Amino acid sequence: MCTRAGRAVAWAGLTGVGVLHLVWASGSSWPERNRRRLGEAVVGSRGVFPSTAATATVGALLLGAGAVAGGSLGEGRGVTAARRFIGAALLARAALGGGASAAMLGLPPVGKRFTRLDRERYRPLCLTLGAATLVGAAPRRASGS
Repeated sequence: MCTRAGRAVAWAGLTGVGVLHLVWASGSSWPERNRRRLGEAVVGSRGVFPSTAATATVGALLLGAGAVAGGSLGEGRGVTAARRFIGAALLARAALGGGASAAMLGLPPVGKRFTRLDRERYRPLCLTLGAATLVGAAPRRASGS
């Protein structure tokens, strides 16, 4: 049952975040009123927003990660290893925080608003999805658990 629940949580979260990135790639600034505020909230700086292609690529990768984490691609060793990698990457993002992630991507230092949102929302989300993905990486038992 834990494996199934972990996969469901990981699938829902990663798929939802992937769809949100595709919405942003389409030009929407939701839930903000404009792209500047969206950049401040999700990238860390009002003056920086990734290209449409980069945002769409992240969205597609998150959808793929959701499919892997959710169990859509089976139980093979490679898929299990991919689940573990996804889980570990999400836990690393939770541990390091968005400021460190932005620095690794060569982005400008993040602002206070992003730091607050990262502490209150993004890091806990990454922790939850990372843990769920790792729980879901456990081999499923024959009973379907």
